[in-house]
Amino acid sequence: MRAPLLLALILAPIFASAQSSSVRLSGGVKSENKLRRFVEGDARLRARLLDAYRREQAFIAESRESDLRDAVSDMSGESMRTGLDKSQGAKRRAILEALPGMKAAAAPVCRTIVDCPAPELAVEVADAERLPDALRRLVRPWMALQNARGSEIEVTPVDGPGDATLLVKLKDLDAQPLVLNVAPRLLGGFHVWFDRPFVLAALYGRERQAILRD
Repeated sequence: MRAPLLLALILAPIFASAQSSSVRLSGGVKSENKLRRFVEGDARLRARLLDAYRREQAFIAESRESDLRDAVSDMSGESMRTGLDKSQGAKRRAILEALPGMKAAAAPVCRTIVDCPAPELAVEVADAERLPDALRRLVRPWMALQNARGSEIEVTPVDGPGDATLLVKLKDLDAQPLVLNVAPRLLGGFHVWFDRPFVLAALYGRERQAILRD
């Protein structure tokens, strides 16, 4: 995606709203829409994504002056490295998605606890414009879990340096807040993941089984 367009998409909500807040979500269509509006419009969150984008661009610029690309599996030789240097937008995204581990799997539905046996805890994103969808994709299973429990989640942007981007609090559940991170990859694209994946997988599985037994 062209840098000016991405900056416009990210900065517009920041200039439009000086206030930032958390949002509580319980599941269903209304909560889905509320989550989408929050991810696309919260000033602090958009600032975090802008920071990730800028770091990605710095990595790409640095890699062009080094031998980092020589460590990548040579899928199409020199032409692939040249293509990454010269391409942008949809063309660059297609090249990135051809790299090992960067092709995103089809997103599970996870609208209800029944059709979501396990939460996704990490995804790879080829382009910054897809980051909002990736955040929603990882948060959604926890919305479904809490909705089935008759409770809700509270989502709050994280301030400060580092990769932590969102805190997801599970209301009425004795568990630490979930930390959702966004980090740029050296050759472009982003890694989006939750801290403590094994702990979260066990927590989700335990609570889901308890719900389905009742």
